[in-house]
Amino acid sequence: MFPSLSLRSRRHSAGMTLFEAVLALLLLAVCLVPAASALRGAIAAPLDNEAAARALDCVSSRMETVLAEPYARLLASAGDLSKPSAYSTPEADGCPAVSVFITRYGNDKTAQLGATGNGEHLLYVGAELAAAGAANRFPLVTLVTR
Repeated sequence: MFPSLSLRSRRHSAGMTLFEAVLALLLLAVCLVPAASALRGAIAAPLDNEAAARALDCVSSRMETVLAEPYARLLASAGDLSKPSAYSTPEADGCPAVSVFITRYGNDKTAQLGATGNGEHLLYVGAELAAAGAANRFPLVTLVTR
């Protein structure tokens, strides 16, 4: 007696309503925009990473070259931190321009440390990309002693 009623109610609820279909499409559209944006960034990332790796290699290579110099030459070229030293390089061979800064670090008489010192026993050496507008200038800094 009631089986026909349950069969009829099953037929009415046997699919998606128009409201459910529109809601599913709306949710899909809302989620699709951020997913597409993430994919766009992932596609562009390898090119950005390659350029950043090349720039970092150039800065670290220049820093290694400077640190291989004898201490006496580095001391002779020590200057102000606001002016790049003669060890700086222009853009060449696929490498961007690299600025190298060398200054005396510390005061021998007072034993105070700082980049404004006049001592001869410790040097502050730094290298970074010369382009002021670079997203990352890859600064490398070290102290060199006699």
